[in-house]
Amino acid sequence: MFSMVNKEFLIFLFFLVLSGTFWLMMTLNETYEKELTMEVSITNVPKSVIITNDVPPTIRFTVRDKGYMIGGYLYGNILHPIAIDFRVFADGKGHGVVSASDLQKLFYQQLYKSSKITATKPEKIEFFYNFGRKKKVPVRMRGNVLPSNGYYLSEVRFQPDSVTVYAAKELLDSIHSVYTDRQVVTSFRDTLVREVTIGHIRGAKIVPGKVKMQLIPDILTEETVEVPIEAINTPDNKLMRTFPSKVRVKFVVGANKLRKMPINAETKQLLPKGFRVVVDYKQVVENPSEKCRITILSVPSGIRNPRPELSEVDYIIEQL
Repeated sequence: MFSMVNKEFLIFLFFLVLSGTFWLMMTLNETYEKELTMEVSITNVPKSVIITNDVPPTIRFTVRDKGYMIGGYLYGNILHPIAIDFRVFADGKGHGVVSASDLQKLFYQQLYKSSKITATKPEKIEFFYNFGRKKKVPVRMRGNVLPSNGYYLSEVRFQPDSVTVYAAKELLDSIHSVYTDRQVVTSFRDTLVREVTIGHIRGAKIVPGKVKMQLIPDILTEETVEVPIEAINTPDNKLMRTFPSKVRVKFVVGANKLRKMPINAETKQLLPKGFRVVVDYKQVVENPSEKCRITILSVPSGIRNPRPELSEVDYIIEQL
């Protein structure tokens, strides 16, 4: 009884394997499309040449063929990295293009004759190069930074604060600084440090491609400084006096910046260094009135929202 059951099981197993084999052969004989990946690199680059853009390390292409051919590509270790010869595709002017048809020619060298390529991604490979021409430029931040209420962004630091750019002469001459990828930072009170990527410039290579960015916030405080009023555009034979001769200017400044501003050693009052408040003689002559308007012409860096306590003052013009 045991031998009969065992015999029937073996017969069943034989026909199961046979039917599975027929099914597999029929399946593999069908036509399929499969996306494959092939590594790519640029070879024979002279030592004096620098490739200034990032060439994609792999190319994806879609192949149509019988199932058993596709299986060979997937499991047969048939596909090998493609070498793009720099000497063939460089135009001698800092640019090179490997077209879709050129890529397919390189692919077909490794494919079965029955295989057909239906698509490639990317469709072409483009590279830029120069002969070591470079320039060092500063790094700038791109984006929106908004500290918490009562604070402002007092300083942005980068480490390193400049990078080296390799590019063709025309492009290199047009680059005076590089910018980070867009940053959005909100609601912070303490110094924030993060690693950021330098934004891509087509046809240029930037070294290093990442820098450390430091955002330094500062708490805002309102202060006042007394500034002399200066007359401008006054003829040599005229003297313009204002009453009062000084005006108080209110402004907002960070606490750290305030500590660095000059003060009078005796009175401990802020000195008006960097502030300039003026009245314009030409405006007074063109629009005569009893009072003249005062204008804040300049303030030190880091000063926000400066405003004089008076908008107009009395004046006299004397003949010398």
